[in-house]
Amino acid sequence: MQESVFYLPDIQYLRDFPQQSAQLAIVARAPQAGAETFFEKLRHVPLKIIGQVSKANSLENIHDMLSESIPVFLLEDAFYRLWISDMAQISKMFCDINNSDEIGFCLSSQRGCTRYHVDDVPMRLLVTYAGQGTEWLPDSSADRRAFENGAPNEEIVKDPNNRQFISPWDISLFRGGPQGLLHRTPDAALKKPTVFLRLDNKFFWKKVGQNSL
Repeated sequence: MQESVFYLPDIQYLRDFPQQSAQLAIVARAPQAGAETFFEKLRHVPLKIIGQVSKANSLENIHDMLSESIPVFLLEDAFYRLWISDMAQISKMFCDINNSDEIGFCLSSQRGCTRYHVDDVPMRLLVTYAGQGTEWLPDSSADRRAFENGAPNEEIVKDPNNRQFISPWDISLFRGGPQGLLHRTPDAALKKPTVFLRLDNKFFWKKVGQNSL
């Protein structure tokens, strides 16, 4: 198996992901000004927001969902509009990637994928806005046979020093299926609240999305 991880300079380059052989694409981004203060407040708010976001009305769809769960003082924070605009832009891009008019949206403060796994979807987009980002293994550091046999994480990882982590605010697009890279929720994100965005194909989401967290 030949590992292929693409590091892209801009979100627009993600459009080509379906036609490429990459297992993972990462767009590195710096947090926007004001993010740390805003998310420190938001991390105390339990979140499990699940729904559909359309390309045509992504900003409105996201605001409507979040306004039911987020306190008014945070909705009125100047950073809130910047944040949902960022999620709307990413959602529109994921619609284009899937050649779809809408996608499945999940924003959560709790993550529970403790074991290394691949996703049973064609593609999955992840962004960690607060907390430690997704942990993933290069193929050279993963024992696929141990994974397929149901072994614990300690037996799947060949070299713990080669574990990789997606940085906060970076956009990661994982290819699913048996050839996908093994990844999991890092221990640090299991122990305290986080702010985690996950986007999926609308058909998968309608079928199992609300029961898959």
